[in-house]
Amino acid sequence: MLLLIACPEDAAAQDLAERLRAEGLRVAGATAWRNLVREAVRLAPEAVVVDTSVVDAALLDALVLLQAARAVPVLLCCDSLPPALAERALAGGVMHLAAGPALAPGLRMALPWARARFQQVQDLQRELSGALARLEERKWVDRAKGMLMSAQQLSEPDAFALLRTTSMQTNLRVGEVSRALIEAAEAADAVNRAGQLRMLSQRIVKALALSQAGVERAAAEDMLRDSLTRGQANIDQLAALALAEPLQPLLAQSLQAWQDLQGVLQGGSGTPDLAELDLQAQALLEAAQALTDGLQAASGRRNLQVVNLSGRQRMLSQRLAKQALLAGLLPAGQGQLHADAALAAIHEFDTALLQLEQAPLTSQEIREALAVARGQWQRMLGAMRDARQRDSRLVLARDSEALLQSFECLTSLYEHSIQLLLG
Repeated sequence: MLLLIACPEDAAAQDLAERLRAEGLRVAGATAWRNLVREAVRLAPEAVVVDTSVVDAALLDALVLLQAARAVPVLLCCDSLPPALAERALAGGVMHLAAGPALAPGLRMALPWARARFQQVQDLQRELSGALARLEERKWVDRAKGMLMSAQQLSEPDAFALLRTTSMQTNLRVGEVSRALIEAAEAADAVNRAGQLRMLSQRIVKALALSQAGVERAAAEDMLRDSLTRGQANIDQLAALALAEPLQPLLAQSLQAWQDLQGVLQGGSGTPDLAELDLQAQALLEAAQALTDGLQAASGRRNLQVVNLSGRQRMLSQRLAKQALLAGLLPAGQGQLHADAALAAIHEFDTALLQLEQAPLTSQEIREALAVARGQWQRMLGAMRDARQRDSRLVLARDSEALLQSFECLTSLYEHSIQLLLG
């Protein structure tokens, strides 16, 4: 076996190497153990002989690093090894421990045993790693099956058959496909939740506007409470995610904007000012939009764009209803600004609806849901033309909620689409 000799100092290592060579052992080189990893990588020995009177934590740390860089059996010759360091020595690849200095006869006898023991340990570690990998893969498969069974109403055998078919089509293991499926679902859920904050920012203002206009006041108050509850749930879920560093400021901005919006609603003893609330809702909308786009981009999955787009339609359904209501409730100058802004939002909604209708990521269920949403959109447009009238406000309140529900359903269909999740 080709040996590398290591001692506390270079001179001692060189001297020992010469003596061992003279007695017939193959020695590749010698080094102070502080340079052990570098020399082991350079010389590629089959085993390392360490000769030292004192074994300390620094030496054993170097041996552990050696095993990470180039795993080889280590023969440790020393005066004593403190019991507290025994476990660390094993982690450093010590396969033979000899009392006293390194001598050729003892090394010659110990080397085959150390190599055999080292190979046995390596084989056991590979078996353990393989078993742990299979166990981890099994967990991913079980999670993926459960998700498919819930989202697609599949039986367990059918869910596994779908994973296996995809595995064959992609030339990936079933566990790899399962992990990709789960990660895509988690990314889609994060995009969806951030997107909901956009919608809720506008729905909260719409609910307060309906209440102040006297349109289904009890229902409007329920809508406000529901929006605040959903918003806090989404905030809590997003805050619990282990987001990448670049996304942390975007999340922080959304959290702050949400707190500020709640502050406007809870501040003072009177009814919140609509204009002030709408200004803060716009800040939340912009922060949530940046977070949603950031989550989509960070996922690396282009298909999530359709979840983002569908989720934005939810927001626009509420934004348009809100703008129509504020155009009639606020003073003339402010009201006209909302009326003008509604025209741009109508164009944006129409464009996005057409994109979704033409998107290749579709199914019969999605096509039918889009057709329903198209009809609701047309009715809502009619109500927006005369939103100063009580009857029109009533239709606007109900149809905007119906359109919201349609796009909630559509966003969920996209989010759980097999085409989207499996790319």
